[in-house]
Amino acid sequence: MATTTRRGFLAGMAGLGTLGALAGCGGSTSGGTSLEYFQFKSEAIDLFNSICEEYNAQSNNVRVRQNFQADNVTALRVRLVKNSMPDIVSINGDYNFGSIARSGVFYDFAKTDLLDKVQEGVGAILPSLGAGADGEVNGLPLSTNGSGMIYNKDIFDDFGIQPPKTWDDLIAAAEEFTAGGVDPFYWGFRDNWTGAPMFSSISGNFLPDVAEWYQKRLEGDTTFEDLRPVLEKMNQIAKMGNRNKYEVDYNGGNQGFAQGKAAIYVHGTYAIPAIRSYNPDINLGTFATPADDPADTRVVSGVDVALTMGVEPEHEEEALDFMRYLMKEENVLAYCKEQVAFPTLKGTETDDPALQGLQEYFANDLIATYSDHNFPQGVNLNNYMQQFLIDHDIDAFIKTLDTQWDKVAKRMAATA
Repeated sequence: MATTTRRGFLAGMAGLGTLGALAGCGGSTSGGTSLEYFQFKSEAIDLFNSICEEYNAQSNNVRVRQNFQADNVTALRVRLVKNSMPDIVSINGDYNFGSIARSGVFYDFAKTDLLDKVQEGVGAILPSLGAGADGEVNGLPLSTNGSGMIYNKDIFDDFGIQPPKTWDDLIAAAEEFTAGGVDPFYWGFRDNWTGAPMFSSISGNFLPDVAEWYQKRLEGDTTFEDLRPVLEKMNQIAKMGNRNKYEVDYNGGNQGFAQGKAAIYVHGTYAIPAIRSYNPDINLGTFATPADDPADTRVVSGVDVALTMGVEPEHEEEALDFMRYLMKEENVLAYCKEQVAFPTLKGTETDDPALQGLQEYFANDLIATYSDHNFPQGVNLNNYMQQFLIDHDIDAFIKTLDTQWDKVAKRMAATA
């Protein structure tokens, strides 16, 4: 992706200054050093508080306090404008992370030993989104998700169907479910982003290197016509399933699938806690979205929680020490167990039965990054994709993506 300078990034954010910076808690105190852990996961507040308390209890001169911010990207950008970078930051590993990383404001963890225990395939995700300079790694992956297909094991067992290994097998299974009076897929396209997981999962198998293809697209060396086979497959399965798909939002999708209204739910593992909240006893499994050839099948994964800090941290050693504590195996496993995520450290794996179908792909580094994480914010992919899923017009979707992408790329080049 294109490089954004720190000066250009901060200048672009100056307009947010009126929002006001958040009160930080870093700095020296009479009892030692106080560090702010700036994090965005509301469902993990209690767990992170416990980890902070345990760390503080065994540390003589450092105290870490959690600062939860739901919209932490906006809040972080404001803090950067005001030169008030939190000591330790957690952030979702998506386009926002890459955009900020490219501005050169994040620390380079490649010069530490903190990446040594991270699985290689997982460790490649964040730098593929963006970095302050070639060779830098500006974040640590605490946990990852897997995006593919969640399935109802009981429905599959009733039909005597095994998780498909090829795309043709998937279509054959879907047709068998339909013939048996069961919707093969459950969709909730009322929320405009809910087609993105399907897009990312299919393109993750189709593109040999997702991030590389989008970099070439930014340079004008490719067009979205290349992704026509991906869009054809999306059309194929989006036409199957529940008839009220345009009236159902994401929450309704979770609830409907929990109620056994379909055999397959095309989403990431992040949806599993919500599904279980509606039906704790549901018998769930997962499988990677199958490619035409099983040898090409990969699981699409994103860094659910990335840890980072400023490029020139005031309390570098203290912050790194706390990050080492967060990245200890027992803490990573505790987080992943509670949040139904995949651990990122070598030799670790999930024990959640619903995730076992994807575990082998992580173990063998058969991982692709999300396509939608590579879209600049100025390209409103979700809106365009929602329209495509309504009218199924591949030609119009390709034309819109190419036109809008080129406009944004031109603006990015002019302000770089």
